[in-house]
Amino acid sequence: MLVVPSILDAVTVHAEGALCTRVATLQLVEGRVPTEVQLNGLPLSLRAGTLRASVRQGPPGLTVRAIRPTYDVQLPPEVDVPSEHQALEAARARVSDVTTRLAGLQRELQAIGALKPTFAPKNKDHYQPHEAPLAAMLSLTSFVDAELAALHSRRLGLERDLRDAEADVQLRRQRLHEASSAVRGERARVYRAAVLTLSGTPWPRETPALIALEYAVPGARWVPTYDLHLPKTLEEGTMRMRASIIQRTGEDWSGVKLAVSTAALDRRAEVPELKALRIGRRQPAPPRSGWREPPPGLDELFAGYDSFRPAPASAFKNQPLNGPGAAPYQAAIGGVLPQEGAAAPDMTAQLEEATSGGAPQAKKKSRPHRDVDMAGAPAPAMAAPGGPASASASRSAPRPPSAPMASKPSQNLARMEPEDMPARSRARGFRGGAPSPKQYEGMDDDDMAKESLSLDEPMMADLAPEPESEDGFGGSAEKPGATSRLDPADQWLDYERLSLGPADGESSARGRLHPRPSHVTREVMALSAIQVQVNVVSFVAVCEREVASLWRVPAPAWTVPPRESAMHFDARFDVETRADVPSDGTWHTLPVLSVPVGLSPEYVCVPSVEPRAFRTVRVENRTPYPLLAGPVDVTLGDEFLMTSPLPTMPPGSTQRLGLGVEESIKVARNTRFDEASGGIFGGATMLTHQVSVELANRLTNRILIEVCERVPAVPSNFEKDIKVEETEVAPHWQKRTPLPGEVPVEGERAWRVVLQPGEAQTLKATWTVKIPASKMLGGGNRRT
Repeated sequence: MLVVPSILDAVTVHAEGALCTRVATLQLVEGRVPTEVQLNGLPLSLRAGTLRASVRQGPPGLTVRAIRPTYDVQLPPEVDVPSEHQALEAARARVSDVTTRLAGLQRELQAIGALKPTFAPKNKDHYQPHEAPLAAMLSLTSFVDAELAALHSRRLGLERDLRDAEADVQLRRQRLHEASSAVRGERARVYRAAVLTLSGTPWPRETPALIALEYAVPGARWVPTYDLHLPKTLEEGTMRMRASIIQRTGEDWSGVKLAVSTAALDRRAEVPELKALRIGRRQPAPPRSGWREPPPGLDELFAGYDSFRPAPASAFKNQPLNGPGAAPYQAAIGGVLPQEGAAAPDMTAQLEEATSGGAPQAKKKSRPHRDVDMAGAPAPAMAAPGGPASASASRSAPRPPSAPMASKPSQNLARMEPEDMPARSRARGFRGGAPSPKQYEGMDDDDMAKESLSLDEPMMADLAPEPESEDGFGGSAEKPGATSRLDPADQWLDYERLSLGPADGESSARGRLHPRPSHVTREVMALSAIQVQVNVVSFVAVCEREVASLWRVPAPAWTVPPRESAMHFDARFDVETRADVPSDGTWHTLPVLSVPVGLSPEYVCVPSVEPRAFRTVRVENRTPYPLLAGPVDVTLGDEFLMTSPLPTMPPGSTQRLGLGVEESIKVARNTRFDEASGGIFGGATMLTHQVSVELANRLTNRILIEVCERVPAVPSNFEKDIKVEETEVAPHWQKRTPLPGEVPVEGERAWRVVLQPGEAQTLKATWTVKIPASKMLGGGNRRT
């Protein structure tokens, strides 16, 4: 099999999982198109059912016929043991040399450090004062300092060389340890692989063909983030979308075309089947698409194969090796029978070796109704090819019809699941068990045919309902003109989980679809583990634990998963350049694209709550795709300002983004309250509220500020007793319309004022609350 190298070209990260695309270059082998090629190096965490292959570039006739997953074990290159021994000896010699030089340098340092000025001994009886040699002492001190500095510099270099030499020795020892054959299994790397079956005509060598392989891996996720750059004036800015990606798939994404998507990777995208509603006479439902009955003559299709297939050992267990009728068995074995009186060899072993082509294999369980007749005598069904016994066996063996239910009326048109089968069929070992010879006692030929039909056609029992009949085997008399319809269950239309029985298998399964057991993957892993001497199951288990640990990693602050913020739409974002994302289980932030948004700065103030102005930016989504919820890192000028949460913005929507307090705008609020009697006869209390807000712009640019105030709102059941009138407002205000996502406030009013640099302005508003004189507002009449 030809092994073709491949490179990871593109990755699309979904909300949960990723879709990877590998590209392989295919060359001709001796001027012919290779029948099968294998692509190695796939991660262990891939889902085998998601493998897809296609021809990206090549001649029109080149196609991919089939694809199947497998395993691959890669070992590191062989280590040259003699050269490694020599390198180890050289590293040890270098360590010894550096150690010797360092010891000599240390002795030299001690000798230089011991240099000190000495003086002549003093004679107490004849002491004469003399001048001290200061110049010599200073010269000695300078010499010692210069020499010590040079020696210390050399010592640092030698210590660095010693560390490098010791590290080299450790490396050489580790390589020699890894070169041992006893630890070869510990260094093996297990990968998944894909085997492609190709067909086509040769093409020119100068134009190679490109094969694209696509597969899904579960260990990846992403969350959106944003980066907003604003000038000091807040009049313009740029916004970029970023993607924080984490992956633990088992392979590094190096230089790949990266894209992120909000869609679910495991979502089934099937076209809905619309049911037609008709008025008139009731008609049976149309047959399900995707199912086709077995072709007529399916059993006769394997007649030639059975005649040339070697006979199994179980067919000769009860036959005498000498005497009449032994020639066919001798021809089947291909050997010579022993003479009378000679020691008979183990013929069972010879038979098994003959049937398996020289390799020992496990004994196969034969089917009693095929190899043994009713009286217990062996039936010559597996005689020598072309012999008379073979022809008689083919005539005597019961052959069920290819479509047993085609001529029987079907009265129950409901679909049947496997658990809905009759208990009689399940008790007989519907799928996997073989019947015992006792079941055939007391049966005639018709009953035997019916029993053989029920055993050899297990799928048809599932696909077609069993018609009601008086006998116990579900048989009924055939009626002329009666038609039946097969209505398969959903599991028989899921061809990904079905497998076709091989030709050398049981006669009841070959040539027919049957469900694949759920433990087939584990069994294949165990077999692969025996062949390559590594525990594949443990490798897969470790990989699954690593993938599961990915969801325990906390996400960055203010981030929202894409599936929660995408709502009812899905979008895909392509990264502008190729990127690298290692498989280390940590978050990596990558720039995705520049977002064309409209930015309009505004200042908002609510003086009744807090007499300060806040900076805000109105962000308008001018893109054809949505902006998902996530944190926004705001940079004002050349310094980082803050991080704010951004809600989901559909195309064309507008949101307000808060940027903190602006200290250069001064705000002051003053209130006045008057209470008086009013009305025609003085039967009402007039509560007058006056509010004035003073604004001062200390910035160097023109600003737009929105000042919010709230007027008392009258409950619906008190509208006859309480009246609120807005008497004087300067300048004019209006009811505030909240942006999407903001909570509306009842009775809210807003001034929108433009202030020039250094300008001050006063806003005034007066409203009167009229209530009956005999009543008062709860908690006091004053409401400012």
